[in-house]
Parts: sequence; C-alpha cells; structure tokens
Amino acid sequence: MTVLLPFIVNAGLNFVLGLLVALFLGPEAFGLYAIGAATVVLVNTALLDWLKLSVVRFYSLQSRESDPGIRATLDLLFAGVALSLSALLAAAMLAGVDTGLPSTLLVAAVAGGIAAGWFDYHAAIARARFLDAAYARLVLVRSVAALLLMVGGAWWTRDPTVVLLGGVLSAGAAVLANRGRLADAKPAPGAPRTDLMRNFARYALPLVAGNAVYAAIPLINRAILADRHGFAEAGYFSLASDIGLRLFPVLASMLEIVLLREIIRLDETRGRIAAQKRIARNMVVVKACVLPVALGFWLILPAFERLFVPQGFRGHFADHMALLLPGFAAIALFQAALAPVFLLAKRTLIAALAALTGLAVDLAIIFALPGTLAPTTVSIAQSAAYLTALLVTAVVALRALPASPPWREIACVLAAGAAMGLAIWPLRGTLPAPLELPLQVALGGLVYAAVILACDVGRWRTGLKLRWLARRSARR
Repeated sequence: MTVLLPFIVNAGLNFVLGLLVALFLGPEAFGLYAIGAATVVLVNTALLDWLKLSVVRFYSLQSRESDPGIRATLDLLFAGVALSLSALLAAAMLAGVDTGLPSTLLVAAVAGGIAAGWFDYHAAIARARFLDAAYARLVLVRSVAALLLMVGGAWWTRDPTVVLLGGVLSAGAAVLANRGRLADAKPAPGAPRTDLMRNFARYALPLVAGNAVYAAIPLINRAILADRHGFAEAGYFSLASDIGLRLFPVLASMLEIVLLREIIRLDETRGRIAAQKRIARNMVVVKACVLPVALGFWLILPAFERLFVPQGFRGHFADHMALLLPGFAAIALFQAALAPVFLLAKRTLIAALAALTGLAVDLAIIFALPGTLAPTTVSIAQSAAYLTALLVTAVVALRALPASPPWREIACVLAAGAAMGLAIWPLRGTLPAPLELPLQVALGGLVYAAVILACDVGRWRTGLKLRWLARRSARR
C-alpha cells in the first residue's frame, strides 16, 4: 500500500492541477502553456527517459553491491546529457533560432524537461531498491509542491512561463528533500564504464525512440490546432488531452510497479517461461483495471464537465475527451500489459516501429481529408495513432508469449464493462451534477465489481474468500 498511495494521491492532484491551471489562465494562455508542457514531456522522454529505463532493468540491490560501476555510469550519463542539452539551448538562443515559442517559455520548457528527468531518475532508483517509503515521499512532495507553485503562479501572474517554472521547482524540491534517502549508505568504489553505456543505449534507446514519438504526437497536434484555429482552440483540446495523459499513464505506472517487479523476480528465480506466463495472466488484471476507468469516464463525462470544468472550456472539453479516451486507454494497456514482454526480452525496437506507424496514421487523418480541419478531427487522429500502435505491439507480443491470456476472463471483463454501462447510462444528464456524478460512480463501481467477482476474474473472489477464512480462523 505504501507504494500505491502516492499514485492514487498523484492522480487526484493531477486532476485538480490541470483544471485549476486552466481556470486561471483561460483558453488562449492555457493553449500556449500546453504547448510548453508538451515540450517538457518530449525533452524528458527523448533525451533522459532512457536512463530511467536503464535503472529499472539493470540497477538493483544486488547489482549495487556486485557492480557499483552501474550507478556511477548512470550518474555521469545524466549529468552529461543535462549539460549538453543546456549548452545546445544556449547556442540556439545566441544564434537567434526561431522555434515559434517565446524564448522565456522555451527556456522554462527545457528546464522543465531536465527537472522531470532528474525526478524520474531518482524515482526509478527508489523503485529498483524497493525503497517504497522514500518513493512515496518523493512523489507526494512533488505533487503537493506542483499544486501550490503551478496553480499559485497561474492565479498570481496568468503567465504560462511562470506555471512551467513552478513545475521545475516542484520536481527539484522533491529530489532535494529525499536525495539523502536515495544515496548509497556506504558508497562502493566504481568508475563509469563505456561498455555499460553501450548496453544501456542498446536496451533503452529503441524504446525511448518510441516513447518520444508518442510524446511528439500531442505536441504536433497542439501546434497544428494553434496554427489553424488559434491558441484558444489548442487550449480546449489540450485540457482534455492533458488530463487524460496525466491520469492514464499514472494508472499504468501504478499497475506496472506492482506487476513488473514480480515478473523480474520470476525471471531471476524460476526462469523466462514462468515470467512470460505471468505476463499473459497479468494482461487480464490490466484490462480489468483500465476498462472501468476509460468507459466510466466517458459515461460520467456530462456530469464531470458541469461540475469541474471551467466555464470557458465547457462543451469543447467533452467533445474532445470523448474522442480521446480510446487512445488514452491504449496507452495504459501498452505500458502495463504489453511493454513487459519487450522489456523482459530486451527487444525494444518494436516500440519505436509501432510509434512511427501511429504517427503516420495521425498525420494521414489530419492532412488527408480535404477542406478545413475540424478541431475534433485532431482528437480522432490522436486516438487512432495510439490504437494503431497498440494493435501492432499486441500482435507481436502475443506471438512471443508461450501462453495466451485467459480469454474467458477477458470476456468476463468486457461483460462487466457492458453491465456497468447499462447501469449508468440512464442517469446521464438527469440529475444535478453534484448528485449525478457520485451516484454514477457508486452504482457503476458496484455493478462492475459484482460481475468481476461473480466470474472470479484474476481469482480475486477466491483470494478474498481465503483471506476471510484466514482471519476467521485467527480469531478462534
């Protein structure tokens, strides 16, 4: 529970953060902020995320003792990439390179990407060493600081650059507040090694290339909307996109951190086949968690918009979010259910190929249709891109596994989603939002859980029964 709590709190704070920043900035300024925020994600993903992935796969309590050069090499690589990126930005600014963004916003976005990478790197170290309490503090400090600094900056200045700088400070504060807990108690002598650098690059860079393309898709789409329809329209699209791109990757990370560590343990103790069979079974767990969030969000969307979305974004938000949700679900399914197949086998090139295919689909939908580009077409294109990438990776992943996921249980998950939809649908738009929304969530959750437990999906009903019997026996 220690490791799950920060994800739950972070997801809630991300909801509040996005909505409050949009409220205080307004559609046009939020559209500019959103392009800067997407640049933050792209910088972090394209240039620094490979180090986080290398930590997760190569750094552990055991390797820390047996091969201290791993940590020394990773530290040197991060410092080198961050300094090189800063120098490149300074050179571009001095040369007068026009990026289409205000120079202060660009500097804040690049600094935000480096700060986010620094945070993710230390978070990965905490995960690799099973420092769950330190990981929880790291995530919670950043979430609370971001809420205060970014929302406070939006309220006080109405300046997108100040909001991005709030994100930089919050990430930096979280790492500095917890860095002592993440440092080695007794640092072992180790020197950076070029052979490790090559191993990290071969393993992580193909996956990072794919992730960078995934991150570039929203940035490209926002830029296209801003160019065709202005920053306000980009802001409408970006609020829905930002909330989804915060919520669903957090959900996927929460599942990944619980499931992936057990897969790696199985690979080390019982062999590759046992680990792969666990991945196949985990696909049901991931599907059972992602489906109710995506479908449920769509079902409660009218009440959610009336209750939480700032007035200036209403109508536009729901139109975009309804079309974006399938793509968000695809991102979560890939990250938590399919990516472990390629991480375990160190076959990460497929992620890059799938992402490039998705990008091609995105651009084809946007530019292939004649006439004026409708804003909602961009949402359709983005979802189609992520769904295409999911389909490509699913075909390869399922062929690589020695066993198929339990299709009966997947059918039960779909039946539970259908039952939830039938229960919630009649309530849409019939009650005041403060009453309608909690009633929909409660009723939908009960119906979904009832069907899942009745079918014993993931043996959850059996597990609950065994726990109840154990507690009953302990009381006697």
